[in-house]
Amino acid sequence: LESTGDQFSGPLWPPPKSCQVDSRWPVLYIGGCGHSIAVSGGYNTWNDLGCTGMSEAGVKAAADALIKTGLRDLGYVFVNLDDCWHALIRNLSSHQLMPDPLRFPSGLKALSSYMHDRGLRFGIYTDRGARTCAGRPGSLGHEELDAQTFADWGVDYVKEDNCFSTKGPNDQETLFAQFGKFRDSLNRTGRPIFFSVCGGGGQLPFSNLSYYATDSRGGEALANSWRVTSDCTDWHTCKFAFEIAGPLASNAVPGGLNDPDMLLGSSLACARWLSPDRSRTQFSLWAILMAPMLLGTRISQLTPFDLETYSNPEVLAVSQDRLGKQGFCLSRADSRSVWGRPLAGGDWALLFLNDDWFFAADVVCDAACWDALAFPSGSLVFVRDLWQTGKLTQSQVTAGVGLAVPVDAWGASIMLRLTPVTTSPTPVGMPRAEMPTLVV
Repeated sequence: LESTGDQFSGPLWPPPKSCQVDSRWPVLYIGGCGHSIAVSGGYNTWNDLGCTGMSEAGVKAAADALIKTGLRDLGYVFVNLDDCWHALIRNLSSHQLMPDPLRFPSGLKALSSYMHDRGLRFGIYTDRGARTCAGRPGSLGHEELDAQTFADWGVDYVKEDNCFSTKGPNDQETLFAQFGKFRDSLNRTGRPIFFSVCGGGGQLPFSNLSYYATDSRGGEALANSWRVTSDCTDWHTCKFAFEIAGPLASNAVPGGLNDPDMLLGSSLACARWLSPDRSRTQFSLWAILMAPMLLGTRISQLTPFDLETYSNPEVLAVSQDRLGKQGFCLSRADSRSVWGRPLAGGDWALLFLNDDWFFAADVVCDAACWDALAFPSGSLVFVRDLWQTGKLTQSQVTAGVGLAVPVDAWGASIMLRLTPVTTSPTPVGMPRAEMPTLVV
């Protein structure tokens, strides 16, 4: 796994020899050893199968669809079980967690092998409380046993939730101690496992969980990713999530990510979905925010629009950019905002968002916006529309001069990549002769 231009698919630097790291898998492993640049991408069952639809057949169908659609080869490699995979009780003799025998007749070790044999990785769910959010057995008091069980099953990713905790969902002394205990238990297994902390369980909608990023016991000291709000279930909660995540940019590092929750597609086949424009805006913003790219939609029934969204190589290149810095909001005027992320080589990715309910409008990168960028005032900058919507008529702009981008209403957006004119504006993976112009 090597760095190739703006696409990065492996460790940013070699980990110390003392670290237990599988170099094939670009995530942070074993007590903080071996940071990586690659953002975790894949699929989570919750917004697709939920609890009632959870099954071995459904999970295998999602995995097969990742391969068939080509998404696996673009980096969507995690297939993560959420709640409701469990039997209702633990094994009476060993006290180990067990999969529901009717839903997962082959067992989870076999399901893990099914994923690995197809070039995928296998994720699982637990809870720091006595029960999961859906009432299955949690890991409280069984941290060492559960971590070793997951390792023995070949698990590559663990999401630990926050329901039915002993002192409520927000007692910070308890939650950091309990999440930290599971982190340490995973590390002691010696198996590389991505650890995702979900403090969203047991929370009211619109809960601000930024302390998971800012507290010295949280952030990269605690996990590979940490939720910063309660669940993203519709546009309003997703908007709340990215507004909370933006100011936490300094707390994100390669291998330690602010998590504003899963991506919602536009398919009505799922319980949770967004309009097409808003789902594409969410995807673009998650790339700006260096957020995990976990698809919470039915992969086998992706609309052509959603498949185009999740397959965009230039937006994915922003998500995986080797500089490894999270973006943030650059400027705001009423319901219009400009978000930016610094990229390797001096480029910037900008997203122009219009959240007005009714009216299209120009979203402007004004003087304050330009001041946050690294381009010398008056210098020429190449501009490329990453969605090639054709709304821009300029291929170059002057740094410091207001850049007005017309954007439709209702959560629509335009995403641009800005490149200093002294370097090539050639898009990732595209020969210069094939680079389309922004002029319609």
